[in-house]
Amino acid sequence: MVQYSADPDVIVIGAGAAGIGAGRALKQLGVPFIILEAKDRVGGRAHSDTASLGHLWDHGCHWFHSADVNVLREMADRLGHKYLPRPRRPYANTFMDGSWSCRPLRDDYVWENLAKVVEVGHSGRDIAAAEVIDPNHPWNPMVRHWLALMYSADAEDISTLDAGRYRDTGVNLPVEDGYGALVAKLARDLPIKLNTPVSAVSITRNGVEIITSEGTITAKSAILAVPARMLETGRIAFNPGLPPALEQAFHDVPMGWYEKIALSFDRDVFEGFDPSYADIFDPVAPTTQPFNFELHPFGRPIAVTHLAGKDVRELERKGDADMTAFALEALERAFGSDIRKRVVKSATTHWSSDPYINGAYACAKPGRAESRKQFLEPLHDRVFLAGEHVHQSFNATAHGAYLSGIDAAQAAAGKAGHGSRTADPLWLAA
Repeated sequence: MVQYSADPDVIVIGAGAAGIGAGRALKQLGVPFIILEAKDRVGGRAHSDTASLGHLWDHGCHWFHSADVNVLREMADRLGHKYLPRPRRPYANTFMDGSWSCRPLRDDYVWENLAKVVEVGHSGRDIAAAEVIDPNHPWNPMVRHWLALMYSADAEDISTLDAGRYRDTGVNLPVEDGYGALVAKLARDLPIKLNTPVSAVSITRNGVEIITSEGTITAKSAILAVPARMLETGRIAFNPGLPPALEQAFHDVPMGWYEKIALSFDRDVFEGFDPSYADIFDPVAPTTQPFNFELHPFGRPIAVTHLAGKDVRELERKGDADMTAFALEALERAFGSDIRKRVVKSATTHWSSDPYINGAYACAKPGRAESRKQFLEPLHDRVFLAGEHVHQSFNATAHGAYLSGIDAAQAAAGKAGHGSRTADPLWLAA
């Protein structure tokens, strides 16, 4: 167990990727600190599970997005944490009208329209993604499905300008050893107190007072590395209250909804299926829910379904059985009814109802992209925000959250009297 300071200069609230990034920076800078985590584990929305299916799968983030410039990918190299070393073939497998097709992404209608949304944002226009795509095209539901996966919001609620500001190098690599497991590795030498939810933050004359389930802790400054909805809904109270501009920003750039449904099989039922990602959709029945499946990742006999947007929020409320049946019916359409006989275990995520998460990632509403900048402002000059919602160009990613934690740590350290110093984002203790 890592010992934590009884008299910290900085308190970090949250041990997800942002809190771990903050902790690594504070440790490097020699600042006394402690990380308080409400859950019984670290990682937040980065969580690798090996128990539920008998095979590793990530409940949350799973890809090194923009991997060629991703700081966590570089950390994985230093730690020997395995990931796919090069991008998969740029092809899309799609099951439609009772048959499979595999076409290059450059010729795919869905990816062409996803690019259009970003191009509108690059032009400086801040409109709804729904205004860019053709609502009458038979593949429109699939375009909307992928927009929801990318931004965790429905097309009407996605700002093109916010989408255009995301820095995407096009190099995206899945993490074989688990993204959550990597974040947990980076947390091993940090002073983290688990099972310690924070209920309130008060600003005092000389610092901050943090009310936790185990009493009150004081410090000179603090970092709020928690999902945005924890602040938006008042789960963590503030005295004085949140600035009106920040309250408005939470409304303008809200967290969306994203869940996964996972199945394991008694053998590799998808052997030879390449690339191992597939869309399943019936364009003749426009009310049919499109599906995206990740099949036998890294040779594991599992399938993971990805769903996002408001509809998945309602599905998640129905519970595990309905979620699993929903995904299995789609697999049966594409692979035949015999696949049901091969299922041995199932598991689902519940980010939407998790009391310490309550959603996916944040996306600006149309016309509100500028509001994301408000998350960069300190609260009452002593409390600094960190998280995927804070980063201006790597939002919705673990590495964006991690980098925002480092930035917040440097600001909090300075406020705590440790000067203006810069932390190396690739630093690992000797």
